[in-house]
Parts: sequence; C-alpha cells; structure tokens
Amino acid sequence: MKIHAWWRLEEDWAKIGGEKIRIRCWGGSDSSAEDASRQAWEKIDRIRRKLSGETGLFEDYEAEIREEIVRRLDEQAVITRNRYGAQVLNVADLMIMDIDQPPRSFWDIFRRRNPAAGKEKIIAKVRRLAEPEVRRGCAFRIYETRNGIRVIVLGRRSDPAAAETEAMMWAFGCDPLYMLLCKKQGCFRARLTPKPYRMRLRGHRVKLLRSPEEEAQFRSWLAEYEERSRDFSTCRLREQLGAASLPETVLVHDEISRADSGLRLA
Repeated sequence: MKIHAWWRLEEDWAKIGGEKIRIRCWGGSDSSAEDASRQAWEKIDRIRRKLSGETGLFEDYEAEIREEIVRRLDEQAVITRNRYGAQVLNVADLMIMDIDQPPRSFWDIFRRRNPAAGKEKIIAKVRRLAEPEVRRGCAFRIYETRNGIRVIVLGRRSDPAAAETEAMMWAFGCDPLYMLLCKKQGCFRARLTPKPYRMRLRGHRVKLLRSPEEEAQFRSWLAEYEERSRDFSTCRLREQLGAASLPETVLVHDEISRADSGLRLA
C-alpha cells in the first residue's frame, strides 16, 4: 500500500524514433518533499531505461494511491481524501468487499429491476457463503450502501494480492474493477463520506499540490461539503454473522460513515 505524506511531480524529455516526448512522473515519500522528488526522478530514469530496451524494471510495480492523508490510523490503515473530496478508508490486511450486482437467474432478464430486492439477494448469498467461514472463526459485518452491499471480514488477515483472497471475493460476487484495484494498489478501500452530487453539491476536483488560492477555494468547498454531509450516511449496518471483537479500524469506519445513524444513504 503506497500512500505518502509528500508528493512531487517531475518531468523531463526523451526521444523515441527521433520524436521528442515528455515524461511526467509522481514521486511519493513519508520523509520529505525532497525525497519525493528523488523518487520521481528515479521513475523517470527507469522509463528511459525501459525505452532503451531494458526489461524487468516494473515487474513488481504496485500502483500508488495519490491522495492526501486525512488520518493515519496505524501502519496498516490510512484515511485519505479522493479526487472528488470524499474520505476513503485504505486497509492493507482487512478484507472489505464491495458487491453491487445480485445473483441473477434467466427469468430476471424479463423482470423490472428492483434495487431493494437485489440487495436482499446479495445478503442472502453472503449469509450462505459465510457460514463455513464463520464456523472457522471468522465474522462478517454486512452493510447496505446506496447501490449495493459492503462486507467487512473479521477474524483473519487478508492479502489483497493473494489468490485465496481473489477467489473468495469472486465467489461472493465482488465488483471485478474493485477486485483489480485492490490487487494493483495493495489494499482494500471503502468510501466513508458521501459523494457530493448525491447531496446536490457542486463537485470540486481535489488536487494534491495546491496554490494558496486553490487551497482557499478547497477549504471553502470542504466546509460546505462537511455541513451537507451531516444529513447523510455512507452505509448502514444490517447485521453481523459470527462473533468477533471490532478492531479500531472498523470502529472508525462505522463512526465516520455513520453506519448506525439511519440517515439517507449517499
């Protein structure tokens, strides 16, 4: 999981077949802006070597999450702010599943889509598949989101890149794009605060590096966003299968997402 306190964007030029192209790379660091800049230049150097024919330079590449840090819970869990301003929980070893599509039969093709019924079908499937895992000591917290179901798996450490993790997420019907991002970014993610447009709030593109004027604009927008967010929740706790103590990460997740509030989902 590559989430850093400092980010720098560097650029240089290279030639491919006589044509000049620009190379732009971000570098991240937890120690200093200078080290972030150095990391960016190292990437540019690797790209130059790649263009020259060298192989094996990016085989162990893990995608960076270029979002500003809102709060660092521990070494395995960080809350960031995404590009449209929402807070996101990033966890390296706690499985979070995002399931939006219910199991479908042939006859469902001819039926009108019913979102509420679809969520109940997802929950029924989660209950069925979770049963043997619960007997092995795991627990499953099931949340309703605006468009589907979120599941947090307790009682086991999960590696986002492991084949076992991928198989389990696939069996439960996890969103394929979400699964791919988990693997590439080395963590599981869950949005904690509402999407602006669902609260009828104008969007705001959150930049990593902001000028003083951009910072003032962002702070003004953020104040309005947080005020609107008080009337909404991001998920709603439906039930927990199995017994397990709640780690601090889950307690924070429930608090910020307002999972017990009963407010409208956004």
